[in-house]
Amino acid sequence: MLMKRKKFIKNILLLIPAFMLMLLNSCKHDDLQITKENENLRLGADFIRNNYDMTLFYAAIQKAGMADVLNGQGPFTILVPSNSAFQQLGITKPSDFDKMNSDSLKGMIQRHVLTQRLLFSDIPVNGVDIRYQTLAGTEVYASLAGYIPGNSQYPANNLYFNGSSVTRKDVNIANGIIQVINKVMKYTPRSTVQDWLASRPQYSIFVSGLKKFGLWSQLNTTGPFTVFAPQNNVFEAQNITAASIMALDTAVYSGRRLFGGYIINKKHYFISDINVFYIINSEPAYVGHITGDSWYQVVSTTRDYFTADVTYSMNLRTPINYPYDNYPGAAGLLPALTDNLTDNGLVHDIQGLLLLPVQALK
Repeated sequence: MLMKRKKFIKNILLLIPAFMLMLLNSCKHDDLQITKENENLRLGADFIRNNYDMTLFYAAIQKAGMADVLNGQGPFTILVPSNSAFQQLGITKPSDFDKMNSDSLKGMIQRHVLTQRLLFSDIPVNGVDIRYQTLAGTEVYASLAGYIPGNSQYPANNLYFNGSSVTRKDVNIANGIIQVINKVMKYTPRSTVQDWLASRPQYSIFVSGLKKFGLWSQLNTTGPFTVFAPQNNVFEAQNITAASIMALDTAVYSGRRLFGGYIINKKHYFISDINVFYIINSEPAYVGHITGDSWYQVVSTTRDYFTADVTYSMNLRTPINYPYDNYPGAAGLLPALTDNLTDNGLVHDIQGLLLLPVQALK
């Protein structure tokens, strides 16, 4: 009896492969295909439309008629400002874009789209201001503060595009990659630092001071320049007006300190660059001479752990080493007002004065 049972089980086991083969043949479809790579991913504009934190950027895409382009073949890297990035600029709802010129919006969106698929790992570690082409034909500057030399075990991996922090890296879409940034990148095409300041009345007192002390015309030259610009209300809080500046005697006051202290010549600094150099070179601050003067400019930065916002403080100092006079200076605590890119440099709003006239006596 036992022998018969073993023989029966053996015959059943021999039949199983044949049964499975018959089953597979019965299920065969000539048109069955393997799922293609990226087939289940959404295209760029479709992904943005369906992401809650990108609704304001999608509203701009719609207004500019760019949805079909961003759903195109690519490959693209779309640098998507989050909703909070637009809110910093006072844009809080989709209808706010209705007040804007659609061609200007189109240019802004094109400048947020790279003409290649750029992963975080593609960017040189500790690279500063690496340039990449955009759909607008312009360039963006990428900086990756990876780690302090000799301490690669704990990388910072802070990535920036035109001074905007990447807060969400390498989001896959069907036609490329999305990198989410915490600020709208600001660039004024075919302009200089001088053009940028002249077209904004809120900086007119600062402009008056630059003109008074012969510092204005240089801002229309090749540069590059990094300028820290106080608005009119900052001067007015100290009872300083355009008229009072025009009344200053250039033989008595040092214009290089009073207004030249706001200009870093021959340097192209996003605020984030100073933070990058702090990480990769252990440089706690930018320190440099005021052009044509013995005093120093000192700029240091702070990166917020939660928001990735980079803010800065700036002051003037007499000798670089102690003993020295260290003036209180001012700060740039509004990231939305920094990193205004032009063709010959950058302008950063600063919410205070570096020196008062009485401190700039020769």
